[in-house]
Amino acid sequence: MNYEIQFARVTNFGKLSDRFLNSQHQKANDLTKSSMGEIFSLIEILSPWYNSAQVGQNILNTFTHEYYQGGSTSDLANFENSLKKVNESLANITQNGETEWIGKLNSILTTIIDNNLILSSTGKVEAYLFRDGKINHLNDGLSGQAEIHPLKTFSNIITGQLKARDIILLANRGLFDYLSLESLRQIISLNSPSAAALQITKLLRKSKIRNANLIILSLVSREDQIEEPLKETETVFYLDRSNESFLGKGKTLWETILKPATKIITGTGLQFIGQLAQSIGQKTKVIFKNLRPKKEDRLANETPPPEPDKFQKEFILKDSRSDDLLKDEEINYSPDLYVHYYQEKQKKPYKWQSFFNTFKKLTVNFFQWFWGLYRDKNRRKYFYIICAAILILIIGLVVGLRGKGRDNLSNLEAQKILDQAIAAQKEGKNLLSTGSNDKAKEQLLLAIEKAQSITKSPLVAKDAQTVIAASYQELDKLTQTTRLSQLEPVWTLAEPLKAIFIISGEVVAIGENDIYKGTLLGGKPQKVASIPKNKGHFIAGTSLGNSLYLYTSEQNLFEFTPSAGETNQIKIAQDGRWETANALTGYTGSLYLLDGVLGQIYKHSSSQDVFQAGEEYLAANNPLKESVSLAIDGSIFVLKNNGEVLEFQKSKRQDFTLKNIPTPWEKITDARKIYTDSDTPSIYILDAGKSRVLTFDKDGFFIHQYALPDSFQKISDFTVSFKSKKIWVLNDNSLYEIAI
Repeated sequence: MNYEIQFARVTNFGKLSDRFLNSQHQKANDLTKSSMGEIFSLIEILSPWYNSAQVGQNILNTFTHEYYQGGSTSDLANFENSLKKVNESLANITQNGETEWIGKLNSILTTIIDNNLILSSTGKVEAYLFRDGKINHLNDGLSGQAEIHPLKTFSNIITGQLKARDIILLANRGLFDYLSLESLRQIISLNSPSAAALQITKLLRKSKIRNANLIILSLVSREDQIEEPLKETETVFYLDRSNESFLGKGKTLWETILKPATKIITGTGLQFIGQLAQSIGQKTKVIFKNLRPKKEDRLANETPPPEPDKFQKEFILKDSRSDDLLKDEEINYSPDLYVHYYQEKQKKPYKWQSFFNTFKKLTVNFFQWFWGLYRDKNRRKYFYIICAAILILIIGLVVGLRGKGRDNLSNLEAQKILDQAIAAQKEGKNLLSTGSNDKAKEQLLLAIEKAQSITKSPLVAKDAQTVIAASYQELDKLTQTTRLSQLEPVWTLAEPLKAIFIISGEVVAIGENDIYKGTLLGGKPQKVASIPKNKGHFIAGTSLGNSLYLYTSEQNLFEFTPSAGETNQIKIAQDGRWETANALTGYTGSLYLLDGVLGQIYKHSSSQDVFQAGEEYLAANNPLKESVSLAIDGSIFVLKNNGEVLEFQKSKRQDFTLKNIPTPWEKITDARKIYTDSDTPSIYILDAGKSRVLTFDKDGFFIHQYALPDSFQKISDFTVSFKSKKIWVLNDNSLYEIAI
């Protein structure tokens, strides 16, 4: 090879939420393949990261693997065959139901073999050649022209020869939204790729830009390398990291911590300790001076590593080829590619032998030196000092890690679970398209379960939430669910609340003893009345006409009139006593009290504003035990704590059950309240166990359900206005409004 490629990449270390965007540099793992050149790729997919990442990585892996496995003596033929395989792989992905990437893929795949360039692009990406201060648009007219069909994603190829000092810029369109081509020409032409990339990175960081990726390539001849040897420069710059690059931080870490520590382990660290002590003070220096071994011993133990040849893996003799590549700036378009389907499996080799050998050697040297301290009586005290320091360090690490818990997943485990969740979500989506709804539900639920298990892992938490949202979106279509991921409260009170009522457009909220009144437009409700403390605390209530009737734990009943803001105790005619109850409702002037323990309903008729003694509504041996709520629209509907609903008319039980609640949540796990009235054509049930409100028709058939946010863990009450098409929910002392 007569040329060397200098290059630098500007990319992101983290992930972008709205797209997959990455630039890569690849070389053959097999040195015998190094004559096939180097691969530079830029891939952008304008769809959410977790969906498109696998597509982007598949393109890169397929192209790299196939290119370096190519058996032709023509680099162009190997390049073209690799594009065929990429297109086939994309077609397979599409057949598996993943189609979101189509029309959103912007990519450049490039190989440089000595001074020969082969390039293919698709979508909205740019490739420029800077030669002698002039700009040549390499893929002018090709961007975006590829037919939107997976088998023709990469269908154009550009070939040509480069000259020494040529510079190539590969970039997505996002870069040119912030920097003009002329500005880039000046920066790139006047600097090395590394210096130019650093300058561009600083400009983009200053504007907080992350959606730009680019690669700068420069061709350097052997003569130029001899005159001006290549320096160790950074090749990647991250837009989402600090000004010091990743390699720079690594170098700093090595120089300040790892290198001194290595010297200690290998037996030369006593010199470092002496130097450190000198900066602390003369007295400390004297104390640590005895730690130095003799110069003869130090020289005997030191074995400085040989300087590696930086280019020993870069160049091998170029084999004979008949590439027939075109000359300077000539462009050749390949014909349409003929493809067949295939399945690709790729394994990556891992080599750990060198690491373990180095670790073994360092460990042996350390223990030999450490044991030598103990055997030397004059230096034994330092042996004890170091032991104490190691013990303190271990204790600190244990204490620090204890807070993280033993169940924390490693990043690798979390990423593996995320991949499984993504696969299950995609499988569920594919099954939906074939009409296999039950199997689709199973896969979507599996995706949700796995994704929820890693929501506390910082590395994948955001992607896990995306999987959960996407899975619920597909699942909700099958279960007639409106999922409310976020709700803003109408108002919030610091005091604990137990029930809400809507009367004439006003909100009345009831606490243990206090009564608050507010509006549906916001603002903090104000305390307007109280239940006398010696009369018990609030248990249940109902509205009847323009009044509220509030039942207490001491079997007392109070009437509250919002317009007057007063509470009055209600007595029963003939000195009767109110029965024990855990729920009550009103209908046509009468009050109905439900005793869910004894399993009975008591009816109190009213006459001349006086309630009569209670009458047992049902005969003995009725099925109302463990009931929690009741509602009346002419029939009496009673809700039991297991989610069962019973209907009664004139004291007789009717043939009524709840039907067709969609799986997988067909069971009501924590029934709290049932709501209906004569003006409402539906029955509403609050299931606090699943944080939802279910809707049924009056025959018990399921209609719809409203899934409340996951944060709703303290739901205490709800009410409905069918005329206003609203549901109001009381959760953790905050009122929320839902449109229906």
